[in-house]
Amino acid sequence: MALSWSDRRKYMYLTVFGAIGVALLCWAYFSFIYHAPTCFDGFKNGSEIGVDCGGSCALLCKNQTREPSVAWARSFLTVSAASTTSVAGEKTNNIYTAAAYIQNTNLTAGARKAAYSFQLFDAKNQLIIERNGVTDLPPLPVIPVIETNIPTGTRVIARTLFAFSALPTWTSVAPDSLPAIDVSRQVLAADGSRLTLTLENNTVKDISNIIVGGVLFDGDGVALAASKSLITSLPRKSSQNVTLTWPLGVPGVVRAEITVLPSF
Repeated sequence: MALSWSDRRKYMYLTVFGAIGVALLCWAYFSFIYHAPTCFDGFKNGSEIGVDCGGSCALLCKNQTREPSVAWARSFLTVSAASTTSVAGEKTNNIYTAAAYIQNTNLTAGARKAAYSFQLFDAKNQLIIERNGVTDLPPLPVIPVIETNIPTGTRVIARTLFAFSALPTWTSVAPDSLPAIDVSRQVLAADGSRLTLTLENNTVKDISNIIVGGVLFDGDGVALAASKSLITSLPRKSSQNVTLTWPLGVPGVVRAEITVLPSF
């Protein structure tokens, strides 16, 4: 049965008002209730693999990364209290450098400000001193962590432990996004007291906060000494000489391993 003109007009009005009502409800929902998925909203939504991690988020989920491992940790005497005296004739402290090699299999991820601790023990396994710090972990297979100028009085270090104080927080970092820094003209003194090298920035961007870590090894691959230097700025298309020193000298050195850790 055909509808009368008045009925058709009623249906038209109802349709128009219904469409307007739906439009108003949608506007209110998207304006006051709905929030687009983000990587910081505390919910698993959008393309995320977990809550605010994975997918399009820079933060990686725990099941996407592996925890770094400690290849070795050692302490090296850099100033001897037994052979050094102060101006007043009093004995000075033993000064040590603690170092650890961290193995990282997360070669497409990095962690910033990872908290760690070095614990230094004597021959009786008594704790002498604990040194805490933070380090960045770029997407490199081996990362040296080096702490210098650790005083121990007249006590001698027999054992060194390294551990992360908290699980590092990993974010996605492309390896080719790290600044390209070349190392050249590396020269090690015959007595192992000095290592000189040149850093070269051949890119068109300034690079800042570069840590240069140097470790000396014997013929069996055992670490004998470590040192580091911080380069606050390396302008584009420039070079800078770096010197790492060991005042007591380091006999038996066969090779030096340099690691450049740029900020990322």
